[in-house]
Amino acid sequence: MKQEISPDGPREGAARRSLVHPLGIARRPNERMAIAVAVGAMGTLGFAVTSPILPDLADSFGVSRASIGLVQAAVSIPGVLFSAIIGYLADRFGRRRVVLTALLIFTTFGLAGFVARSYWGLVAVRFCQGIGTSGILGMGIVLIGDTFEGRARTRAMGINITGVTLVAMAGPIAAGLLAVGGTFRAFLIFLIGLPLALWASRMPTDVPKEAVAPPIKHVAAGARAMKRAGTFYDYAGLLVATFSGVFIMHGLGLTVTPLFLDGEFGVSVGVRGFILAAFQAGIILVALRVSNLLGRLGTRRTLTIAFWCMAVGTAAAGMAPAAWVIGVALGLAGMGFGIFIPIAQSFAAAAGTDVYRGVSVLVWVTMIRVAQVVGPPTGSQLAEGANYRLAYFIAAAGMGVLAATWAPLRRITAGRVQAA
Repeated sequence: MKQEISPDGPREGAARRSLVHPLGIARRPNERMAIAVAVGAMGTLGFAVTSPILPDLADSFGVSRASIGLVQAAVSIPGVLFSAIIGYLADRFGRRRVVLTALLIFTTFGLAGFVARSYWGLVAVRFCQGIGTSGILGMGIVLIGDTFEGRARTRAMGINITGVTLVAMAGPIAAGLLAVGGTFRAFLIFLIGLPLALWASRMPTDVPKEAVAPPIKHVAAGARAMKRAGTFYDYAGLLVATFSGVFIMHGLGLTVTPLFLDGEFGVSVGVRGFILAAFQAGIILVALRVSNLLGRLGTRRTLTIAFWCMAVGTAAAGMAPAAWVIGVALGLAGMGFGIFIPIAQSFAAAAGTDVYRGVSVLVWVTMIRVAQVVGPPTGSQLAEGANYRLAYFIAAAGMGVLAATWAPLRRITAGRVQAA
């Protein structure tokens, strides 16, 4: 089964075209890629917007800082439950339907955070928003995977993560500045989902050429296809590495850091957003050059460098004597993350082939969501009692183990490393 783009042929009447595509159809590949990047970038806002306002939300609701991590994690919980299912739906019914439905859910419940005035009420709307997040966070990767192959796909993923990261970097800054006039004003940023949905409606209608098997059979067939292609063990290892990196960077790092900045250095909410954005700045510095690094160093060396950058950056944050040093440390960790993620996205898109790409990418996204669910509560619990530095040292040790052991373990389970 391959997704077939249907650009509304001559048999369809003008009325039907106007109803299905009110703003016309994006026929140029560059515009379709821009839509894919914008859709994925929107998904990152669900996590980025709340990061700088966590201490203020805890004060508003009168809950402990150990408890406020659940607000950050709630948007990720549906990803654990629904991401793989949404990937299957994208394989079966087409990417466009899934993207538009998910954008509507994401925007509606994101804006609902503006009127939520109870702790559990905000957790509930964040959970509902997370259902939409599950449908848009990975679909940009799927759309790019449908368009590019080989090294060109890795370059495209670098462009994608750069665009996504620019939005993720601007998100905490914008949220922090909006929150200066009132903590809950930060949620108004989700208004941008409305024009994005209109733009995304220009995506061509894509329909499967063949019937897709029921979910369990479809996933099982995808696993068999990976075994035949020799990518199954690499894909399994990718899931483990992805969980580790996201758990440490987004869970411990981006949850503990605002609490650390407030509790240890007294940094205001507006400035916190800028310091947190250093992580995204590090990603942007390297993401567009990942394909060049792979060509010069090979996959093994490139990934090892990425993991060590995350380990050293996290350790440096734990030893920081001043708030600005944390920003520099986060920038180094972000560089490692910016090397790793485009390679991971490209391989996840390639491993499942056209037929199973929705499932292979969204199962990978599921692993991200699992890490984002368990990471923030773990980080906030470690931070309770001002054990901020301990959280960073534990994270650094975990990344150091991954950096030192991933290549030997891969040689045991699989053969020669090949770039996606």
